[in-house]
Amino acid sequence: MITIVYASASSVAAPDLQSLLDVSRRNNAAAGLTGVLLFADGNFIQALEGPAPAVEATYARIAADPRHRMVIELYRGAIETRNFPDWSMGCPKLTTRDAPIAAFDLTRKSLESLQRDERGEEVLTLLKSFYRVADLSRR
Repeated sequence: MITIVYASASSVAAPDLQSLLDVSRRNNAAAGLTGVLLFADGNFIQALEGPAPAVEATYARIAADPRHRMVIELYRGAIETRNFPDWSMGCPKLTTRDAPIAAFDLTRKSLESLQRDERGEEVLTLLKSFYRVADLSRR
């Protein structure tokens, strides 16, 4: 199995996010993929994980999707166990109370810097933290 973490600028309006999530969850479950998607200030950060061929195919489809602009692959690596086993595509709702948008420096320059400095694993760690917090709040 592998995981890919990427960021992109989105042309999806907030009201359309739920329909995008519904389709993604259905497709991901059928392909054996799990992951998490953060949507903040018009940008996506997503981690996809599962069998390598399915992750690669899904990522290629996303990169070609006109709803995603300026796609930047931040991290790619092999995994032995899933980081998001219960989410076909979790999408924690971020509010300024939970996490100030300023905490997510999602400018093109900052994302390119993360990629150039090979710091994408830090983004994966952030996504895993959101997963743990969201999972605990459901109990």
